[in-house]
Amino acid sequence: MEFRELTTDQEILGAFLLMSQLRDRIREDTFLAEVRREQAEGYRLCGAVEGDRLVALAGVRQTHTLARGEHLFVDDLVTLAEERGKGHGKALLSWLAARAGAEGIRRIHLDSRSTARGFYEKIGFTFSSSLPCSVDVNEPTLRPRKEESAGG
Repeated sequence: MEFRELTTDQEILGAFLLMSQLRDRIREDTFLAEVRREQAEGYRLCGAVEGDRLVALAGVRQTHTLARGEHLFVDDLVTLAEERGKGHGKALLSWLAARAGAEGIRRIHLDSRSTARGFYEKIGFTFSSSLPCSVDVNEPTLRPRKEESAGG
């Protein structure tokens, strides 16, 4: 198996079908532009290739936060559905860990779906008590009341 960063337009576009197995909101006609936008902010798209087939894909970024310090954050990790359970995801994460370690990064963090928890625990990840959450900025409960918007 070969591991590499996907950098050319052709390589990135070739990763769309695999990434769409993980991210159902993405569209083929905007995928390249979205990846390029993220790359401008430090995102790297890395793949595991077996033969001429992309079998696993990871989107990562090196970052620093007050809560976690310097770390590699895995935004995306997906293995071809028919290839799951064969060690490709673990192998790709191991390659990323080796690269991170060589760059002086000591930790990898990610947000996991509950269905993938067993996979991550099996390869050594521990789960913290924080739960990622989000809200639409137009949520009625977030809109200021009239007295708040008047400077209150």
